[in-house]
Amino acid sequence: MPYSKFMKFIQSEHLLDNITHIDIALSGGADSVCLTAFLTRYRDDENPRIQLRAHHIRHGLRDSDKYDAEIARQIADRFKIPFIQTDLNLGILTENIEENARNARYHALFDEIRNIATDKICLALAHHGDENTETAIWRLGRGCGLEGLTLSPKRIIDGIQIIRPMLCLSKQEIYEYLKDNQIAWAEDPTNQSDHYLRNRIRHEVLPSLYKNAMSPDCVYSSLINIRHDTDALDSFANHFVQSHPTHFDGWYCSYTDWHLLNREAQIQVLRHAARRIVTGHCISQDFVHRAMDMIGERNPGHRISTDERISMGYCKTGIMVWNTQRPDLPEPITISVPVQDLNIYDLYKLSIFHVQNEIFLKNTTSQLFISEDYINSERLTIYPAGHFNHLTTSDGRMTKTSEALRSQGIPDIWRNYWPVLCDDQKPLWILGGMRTNQAKTTHSGRHIIIMLHP
Repeated sequence: MPYSKFMKFIQSEHLLDNITHIDIALSGGADSVCLTAFLTRYRDDENPRIQLRAHHIRHGLRDSDKYDAEIARQIADRFKIPFIQTDLNLGILTENIEENARNARYHALFDEIRNIATDKICLALAHHGDENTETAIWRLGRGCGLEGLTLSPKRIIDGIQIIRPMLCLSKQEIYEYLKDNQIAWAEDPTNQSDHYLRNRIRHEVLPSLYKNAMSPDCVYSSLINIRHDTDALDSFANHFVQSHPTHFDGWYCSYTDWHLLNREAQIQVLRHAARRIVTGHCISQDFVHRAMDMIGERNPGHRISTDERISMGYCKTGIMVWNTQRPDLPEPITISVPVQDLNIYDLYKLSIFHVQNEIFLKNTTSQLFISEDYINSERLTIYPAGHFNHLTTSDGRMTKTSEALRSQGIPDIWRNYWPVLCDDQKPLWILGGMRTNQAKTTHSGRHIIIMLHP
């Protein structure tokens, strides 16, 4: 029965689609031993070409973990799968023991799996349905959003695909399967201690919850459904974020598009934009709500919220999210005419051609028509706007560069980085915007047409 539920779950969640190698995090405890037994049975019965490997992490936090390592090695031998062990030698941890041990464990697991010469790999973890319930209760007590409420059957962390194929099973079902099949495991003595909050939830809260539920399976299914809803919301938020421009470590959304969303959707968009700009960065609920209040109030004296990694704010035309540690200004780009589809800071592609004066094209935001006589093509360059304090508009007015860019609708976060076409260091054209009074045309001779492509 437990194995049948396991198989039904991995098929319904598509956990092993296109996977050719699985690393199993094998601690030697009942959960990971059962996972190893299930996956080897899956390999033998369903997919003999799949490669399995057991990876045991010895933390070095207690003397009995030597026995855990021996059990893990015996299990790998019993099921005829390769076995590796990493000794962390963490010694005595006095603060945040569980968190520090978990972080070190994941780091070691990820390091090893990256050495596998295929991209169709995953790391299998032995979290079960009761642990998913514990996680929900624990995080509800600490405050979390929907995304943090439950464990995901499948997700990507630091570029590694992680699967949790036993979220449909109870701890009791795992014990029964191991006993029925005479498979040994190591018992972690800390599991019985009420020193840790998770253990108190396990021993005091879960029995009452399951007693009043229709069945533990109903609780597990509810948590999986919550995760599916979360994944759907993530998909919509990611699509919205990716459909808006991200340049120079900054993301921008116009007010027109922003107001298509309700507040809850806006919150999710800000979270996903932050994660896109600083990979894996998870902003706190408090921070995102403060940013939302600031954006809603539109107080000119309060335009930025920051958590030292990510900043959020607004400008005249829209909403912005950016990396607080901005990149250095891009290097100038020297151009030799003619040129075709020259990449400009991953923002535009630029093409420049000679044309005869009989062909006269209008200046627009996507093209500039200027005299070849005025341009020394050996000195045609692209500079980021941060190099200039002032620009002269086409009608001869001197204006601050920031004001000139603002008048072109360029968001505040990109003003230092925006590309400007220059004759040597004399600005001619804000790419995609205004030309300066230096960019003159004549009615004789050859000309240059400069065209932008997204």
